[in-house]
Amino acid sequence: QAEDGIRDVERSRGLGDVYKRQIYIILKFRPDVVMGAGGFISVPVIWAAWVLQKKIIIHQQDIKPSLSNILTMNLAHKITVTFERSLRNFPADKTIWTGNPVRSGIIEGNRQRAYERFALKPDIPLVLIMGGGTGALSVNTIVNQALPELIKFCQIIHLTGVGKKVTGIASEQYQQFEFLEEEMKDVLVAADLVVSRAGLSVLTEFSILGKPVILIPLPKSHQEENAEYFSEKGAAKVIHQKNLSPRILVSKVKELLNDKAALNILSSKIGKMTKPQATAMIVEQIFNLVKQ
Repeated sequence: QAEDGIRDVERSRGLGDVYKRQIYIILKFRPDVVMGAGGFISVPVIWAAWVLQKKIIIHQQDIKPSLSNILTMNLAHKITVTFERSLRNFPADKTIWTGNPVRSGIIEGNRQRAYERFALKPDIPLVLIMGGGTGALSVNTIVNQALPELIKFCQIIHLTGVGKKVTGIASEQYQQFEFLEEEMKDVLVAADLVVSRAGLSVLTEFSILGKPVILIPLPKSHQEENAEYFSEKGAAKVIHQKNLSPRILVSKVKELLNDKAALNILSSKIGKMTKPQATAMIVEQIFNLVKQ
């Protein structure tokens, strides 16, 4: 029957090529559940799944509802969201706050391993600066200008993003990398403070680890709403890029590192922003749909 359906789709002239392709794929693999997590490509997939009467689940990652999820939420049998606030944006009878999945290894970081791997000094605060990908060069440039003052009171591991390296300065208290792989979990655990963009994946990791953070959201993007939500909850400090300067960056980093109580409050509050068992909760929702 599936093969007959595939041939029918191939002969069809009434559907656009994109939708025909999605129906073709679903008929070929015959999934019990189709899941979307935003992005333009998920819309034709979800619509095709609905036409073929498949169970549908969608996941909302960022604070601001994605257009794709708005277009498909009425077709979904279940909706999961990263943040509690997002519950207000979707039908209450089928929406659940699960948090957002993180890499399984992120909680396996080891502080001592990071200090040995990067020859860090245990008596000097460690600041992890993550330039991110898109738009990272502007942040990296400010960091570069601020380094002479920053290294007076902290040691820094700076992730610039691929192809975004800056000149930097020669100092044993400053290390620059385009990215880290296996070592990343150790550095995250070891960092006393993180300076980062406000992408959803890293925000989830900071929350799981209870990591104090200064967010510099990418202008005119969903990151601004993510950052503002964390700021409203007292879970992060925010510097908008239009206000960012070497002086302001140095001042904010120094202020937090000198205030252990403030760091502890940030750690406690960011730890409550998402749920540590997000992956298991989402899997449970998928299995429940299969059983229906």
